[in-house]
Amino acid sequence: MPTRLTALILAPTLIAVILAGIRVSDSIGSISANQRTLAAAEYAGRLRDLSQQLGTERDRTAWLDGLTGVRASLRDPTRILQQQSYDLNQQKSVVDRMLAASIEDLGQIDESFGERALEEAKQALGRLEVIADSHAAGRDKDEATSVFFDYGQAIATLLRLHDELGEISDDPQVVAASRALSALAHAKDEASQQRAVLLTELLEPRQAFTPDDLQRFLGSWSRQASYTTAFNAEADTAAFTAFFTARSVPAARDVEMTKAWAVALGSRNHALRPIPGRVITAQEWFKDNAAALDAIKGVEQRVADQVLTRASALQSAEQRSALIAGGLILALIVLVLATTVLIARSMVRPLRRLRTEALEIAGIRLPEVVRRMRESSEPQAPPDVHPVTVDSADEIGEVAQAFDEVHQQAVRLASEESQLRNNVNAMFVNLSRRTQTLVERQISLIDGLERGEQDGTRLADLFKLDHLATRMRRNSENLLVLAGHEPARKRSQPARLQDVVRASLSEVEGYERVTVRVHRSAAVAGHAANDVVHLVAELVENAIAFSPRDTKVIVSSSPIEGGAVLLAVSDTGIGLSPEELIETNRRLAEPPTVDVSVSRRMGLFVVGRLAQRHGIRVQLRPGDVSGLIAMVLFPAEMITNPDAKPAPGFGEVTAWPTPAAIEPAGSFQSAATGGLPVRKPAPPREPESSNGWSAFGVPPRPAQPAQPVQPAQPESAGESTAVFPAFTEHSGAFQVMGAPVYERQPLPKAPEQPLERGDEFLPIFASVESAWFRRPDAKPPAAPPPGPIVPPQASHAPQPPPLPQGQAVPPQSAWRSSADTGFRAAAAANEPAAGGVTSAGLPRRTPRANLVPGSVNAAGSPPATAAPASPDAVRERFSSFQRGVQRGRAAAAGEPVDESGNQEEGS
Repeated sequence: MPTRLTALILAPTLIAVILAGIRVSDSIGSISANQRTLAAAEYAGRLRDLSQQLGTERDRTAWLDGLTGVRASLRDPTRILQQQSYDLNQQKSVVDRMLAASIEDLGQIDESFGERALEEAKQALGRLEVIADSHAAGRDKDEATSVFFDYGQAIATLLRLHDELGEISDDPQVVAASRALSALAHAKDEASQQRAVLLTELLEPRQAFTPDDLQRFLGSWSRQASYTTAFNAEADTAAFTAFFTARSVPAARDVEMTKAWAVALGSRNHALRPIPGRVITAQEWFKDNAAALDAIKGVEQRVADQVLTRASALQSAEQRSALIAGGLILALIVLVLATTVLIARSMVRPLRRLRTEALEIAGIRLPEVVRRMRESSEPQAPPDVHPVTVDSADEIGEVAQAFDEVHQQAVRLASEESQLRNNVNAMFVNLSRRTQTLVERQISLIDGLERGEQDGTRLADLFKLDHLATRMRRNSENLLVLAGHEPARKRSQPARLQDVVRASLSEVEGYERVTVRVHRSAAVAGHAANDVVHLVAELVENAIAFSPRDTKVIVSSSPIEGGAVLLAVSDTGIGLSPEELIETNRRLAEPPTVDVSVSRRMGLFVVGRLAQRHGIRVQLRPGDVSGLIAMVLFPAEMITNPDAKPAPGFGEVTAWPTPAAIEPAGSFQSAATGGLPVRKPAPPREPESSNGWSAFGVPPRPAQPAQPVQPAQPESAGESTAVFPAFTEHSGAFQVMGAPVYERQPLPKAPEQPLERGDEFLPIFASVESAWFRRPDAKPPAAPPPGPIVPPQASHAPQPPPLPQGQAVPPQSAWRSSADTGFRAAAAANEPAAGGVTSAGLPRRTPRANLVPGSVNAAGSPPATAAPASPDAVRERFSSFQRGVQRGRAAAAGEPVDESGNQEEGS
């Protein structure tokens, strides 16, 4: 409305302004024209003066040349010639000064003076430059005719330009006066030409007019009379009277009489006078002409002053007119604007207030209400809205009320959307909980099947099924993240980053392709450990899914200045385009609102949400050759030093003495080969928290039955040996400290925590690991030297070989068995013999190859086949073994022993 109101008021005003502007433009044009007229009058005056002085220079040059020709007839030729030469040089000096001024004037003439004036100015400028150069070089013509011709062309060019400058004005008085001045200028030039011709003839040695000279003299006289008539026609009365007075002076009458006398003698071809008399006549002739020309110049100056006065008056009048018109237009505009402001303020103020509050509602208040409702976990009723402070009763007030209604409906819709989102989140949580319950039951069932399965192939399938169930549990947890729900179970103690990474590998497919190169000196805060496992699992799964099957995925870590840790997941897959990489990093930094697109890229959303929950920075960057590198920056407040204080639940476990040929129970090879750790015989109970749950919230499993000892598997020669690129302070998006050099230094012996030992079994691998899955082509490690053979009838157990000096003696275990003596004797007598391995990786046993000496008669008959143990008996046996190990660990750690073995997870 303000725009239309302004247009309605300003439309007629603009028309008036346009018309007045045209008038002002005309005034400005007239001012410019009058300025040009004034400038042209000034230029013309200097051109007239220059043409007259050039004529005088021409006449003096002709006089000097004539005297030089009759030098022998002169009474005092030296004095006369020196005097004439001096007068000529003085005249040239006057001309030089005028040349400089006229050349500057000619440079100011442009297209505004007219095309013909501009062309004549260019020609005149060339002529004047030639004369200036001639004066500078001291070059003069030898023959009088040549001098006359050169000067005549230059003067004619100047007079033509003078005529053009007089015609540029539109004022009749100025034009008439300019034409009168042009006539006077031409008349003076003709008088100067007559003076030069007669001077030449008077000093001619043959003492008579030639017919051509006489004709030229008479023609000039006739043209002078014509120009005089033209002046009389154009000049006003005052100028005519002044010109008549100038022609009545004695010098002018003498000039006319001398011309008549010379024409009369020349027409009869008589000699003008003897040489001495002609010199005197020439002097008088030059003097009388100079006086007559000076009288005409006075008239000319008077007319020129009239032109300048008239041009100045016209210019002043146009300036006043333009100022008056401009003032009136300005006053009109101010009046219109004042009226518009007074009328429109009453309408613009409420509109402005409405616009301001509408923008505030749309940009601040409404988004804040929506944000609070979106972040609230409880449904909220729509809050009351504050109406717009526009209380007018016109159309603007009605618009404000309508906007309040729109605001109220927007808040109501936001409330309904919040309730709907909470309902959807609740459904996600319920579905996830139900799925998790079913998955946990499925895992428990699979565990039971694993414990009772004896066939290696089926057991391998059961482990794969167990692994898929673990992945299903992670997908179910994705729904919790999608709903913004945090897990109910959280660790209270830190977990080593290496264990966290290994735990994440149990939740991805193709874990055998992953190489772990994570420092053991860092631990993740307990409250974030489960989420970090989930986050790393998503990144590793993405790297495995989008990289060739014959390549490795490397997980490495680097310390960062300030105590933070950088974890990198590197693959050599297809990678992302620069645009997709930028968009993906943006989504990781700012997780979007849950919509349909989130379901298509659930992993990306989950990683972003988990990182945002704990202040973790996740960023993708291209690999050095191909693929991607996912960099995860754990802040310093999330990283702890596990060596500073032992975490509860991971206390010291006493090392049990074992035979020399058997490695400690529960030891496993490093996962650096990309697969799961290779299980060694008799795996112990995984490290537990004080509440009876595993370190990552997984229920404890019964220990696996002891399996035959298998040699450790080295890394296959065909596996990738790609090395993850070293992170320096210039790589990636985070500053990395210089690579620390880890050297083994002698330290005082202290009780070793289970997770510190490289052979400690990680709890999460208990559900997916099997000692049966071994590579058949692995070479057995070098066996330790056998101990002394102990006869089976020995009454006491043999002592272990003495330890090296300075090594701590391991504590003796109180748990012993009657079969220990025979088993040690068998281990000392022979190394276990095997007949190879099957296609499933199981050892092929040789009958009677590993019998304990003295246990069976050599010539005895084959023993009867023992009845197979029932599943309940086997389960009870392993459960009892598990409880015993658990009680032993608790006793070694100085913790109270729960005989029931059932403990709940702590906070």
